[in-house]
Amino acid sequence: MMANNEVGTILPIKELCAIAHERGSLFHTDAIQAIGKIKVDVADLEVDMLSISGHKFYAPKGIGALYVRKGIELEPLVHGGNQEGGLRAGTENVPSIVGLGKAAELASYALRDYEKIKALRDKLEMGVRELVPEARLNGHRENRLPNTLNLTLPGLRGESLVVAMDQHGISMSSGSACKSGSPEPTHVLIAMNRTEEEAHCSVRFSLSPDTTDEDIEETISALALVLEEKSLVRLMPCK
Repeated sequence: MMANNEVGTILPIKELCAIAHERGSLFHTDAIQAIGKIKVDVADLEVDMLSISGHKFYAPKGIGALYVRKGIELEPLVHGGNQEGGLRAGTENVPSIVGLGKAAELASYALRDYEKIKALRDKLEMGVRELVPEARLNGHRENRLPNTLNLTLPGLRGESLVVAMDQHGISMSSGSACKSGSPEPTHVLIAMNRTEEEAHCSVRFSLSPDTTDEDIEETISALALVLEEKSLVRLMPCK
């Protein structure tokens, strides 16, 4: 995985690929979370295969692509036709393929906006820390995606905070879509030595090229209201 889908940490794929090649192994990387957010150059990385998914950069859902380095032979997934170089039989989804190509083109232009997005992400983090001083960043401080902010907010259950923020018009998550609805803490944070309680108290904010300074201000204000509401509920007597 080139970039973690929950905390945004970018992994040293080029170095890992070199280790695999030294041992005579092929190397594939899942670049789904990275494409459209950071520059991805297959020639520089020297990967043998790299997969992407269109919905991560505003292409139609259900379409993706696999880069395969010239000279590597793959076994067909589906037999019976010569579509896609004989690797996957069946009628191609032309509209989605075209959509993927156009979205990739637009995403390459949008990369120049990610310094702005990084600044907005950092502003959001500072705003959250002012409201929750004990907030803890999950993932690498520097080497992470510019649009991803994952924080542990002690005492605030992630799932409950997501619902409360949604009532104020703010969409966020308490993990990846892959883990949506699961009562178990995310394995990503557990692997990073977070406790189960810390994992349950973690939330993820994701920004886009369309995110504005006003959006960040609104998010911070909404969080302040949610924390105030939570405080009032705690002080209300039971009857």
